[in-house]
Amino acid sequence: MSGEDKAMGFFGSNLDSLRAFEQLKKYINDICPNAVISVQGSLLAFRTSAGFAYVSLPVQGGSPVLFNLAVTNRKKINSERIEKVVQTAPGSKSYVYHIGIRSIDDIDGEIKALIRQSYEYSKLHYA
Repeated sequence: MSGEDKAMGFFGSNLDSLRAFEQLKKYINDICPNAVISVQGSLLAFRTSAGFAYVSLPVQGGSPVLFNLAVTNRKKINSERIEKVVQTAPGSKSYVYHIGIRSIDDIDGEIKALIRQSYEYSKLHYA
């Protein structure tokens, strides 16, 4: 089963999450046609030589979040939409940002800009 087939199975019968994921996948394919989807345990990773966007399902059932999106960046970003920021290692200048995607409309210009920055960062950082 390919990564993309596994990705479809990842959402099970949650069609709203799957539709939002398809929207995200379309955008990522536009900016990075050679990105592949890999399943890493409870995460779907969009990657080239390194992962740059990660999708996970909410832990609690009944959550208003369709899925969680995580992106990386070397700079500190402030946005009310970012729910959690994790520094990848003490003293590191690399951060992982967690954003809840609650509807297809959440995949807007701000989210797309964060994904693009994460993709560009992965090319610089992991090249």
